[in-house]
Amino acid sequence: MVAAAVALTACNAAAPRASGPPARPAVQAAPVRAAAPAPAPAPAVASLGAREPPAPVAPAAPAAPPPAATAEGGASSARDASLRPSIEIEPPYKLGQHPVPRGQAEAAERDRWNAGGRGDPPAPPPAAEGHPLPRIIVDIVKVKGPLKAREVERIARRQLWIHVYSCYRLRAYRDPSLHGETTVRLTVSRAGKVTGARATASTLSAPDVVSCLAQRARSLSLPRAKAGSTVVATLQVYPGDDPVEPPPSVLAPGPGDLGPEAISAAAAEALPAWRSCYEAALAGAPELWGRLAIRFHVTDSGAVDEAFEVESRFPDERLTRCVLRRARAMTFQAPAGGDLRFVMPLRLSPDPPRPDR
Repeated sequence: MVAAAVALTACNAAAPRASGPPARPAVQAAPVRAAAPAPAPAPAVASLGAREPPAPVAPAAPAAPPPAATAEGGASSARDASLRPSIEIEPPYKLGQHPVPRGQAEAAERDRWNAGGRGDPPAPPPAAEGHPLPRIIVDIVKVKGPLKAREVERIARRQLWIHVYSCYRLRAYRDPSLHGETTVRLTVSRAGKVTGARATASTLSAPDVVSCLAQRARSLSLPRAKAGSTVVATLQVYPGDDPVEPPPSVLAPGPGDLGPEAISAAAAEALPAWRSCYEAALAGAPELWGRLAIRFHVTDSGAVDEAFEVESRFPDERLTRCVLRRARAMTFQAPAGGDLRFVMPLRLSPDPPRPDR
């Protein structure tokens, strides 16, 4: 069905030698130079609403990483423009229309880009700033029966966090300020199995989330005891510093269509901010490289209300969060036909663009 091929004029991204470079592909992706304000259109380019899918795009051939900046050279922002790291934008594609690699070699090469690297030996990734995930607190306020409250709380905190998060995201992706506390009463058998769970109070303004919390609390597995117990737990959840990703059940491609020129224009405006994120990360890991695929949701007015990493596992969380924050500030031309979700993969390399590109 759909998939877009957007070619923006530019630099040729390359994976550094640090973790073993990928082999040269048979087909190179059309790169993007950050400074290009008016990307040149590629021939026979399909829009995201077109029916002909583009040919799969393989990563570009690697080159040797540039030497680390010296004290005389100053910070990366002061480099000669010809020695700046490269950011390449692969052809975007609509959600669910991922280009299929042509053969095992191309699939393995893409996997290597998706994992990326930090150098050899690898520099330890910096700690993430702030608290990107929701703040979740699980407390046991009362236990009636032979089970020990402290042991129940230790187990509940370990087992229930992911369930609270899963329930919270049902609504929090649309209501970023959602927060509150829910009290759940659990009936536990002597075998340690929760046989009943009921929400007795909640300050959350989302009944579906409250119902989900009570249902998911049944998954708690506790130690065997000589008799059954009654447990009262409080589940608190508050927003984190980053948006909550929508649950898989609501992800749909959408009916909209964005032409290549509209995507190119928005990407060209975002590239300087993305480059700033990358150069800041290179200061601590000069050989940092990899692929960062961003899934966008563009509303029918052209606003971006979702931007999350998919497919890839870029090896620097701070850079990923920086790029995504700037992606969420992007705007596009209003799509024809309604909203849509699409993926725009970036490939980042410390190598400068090749002189022949």
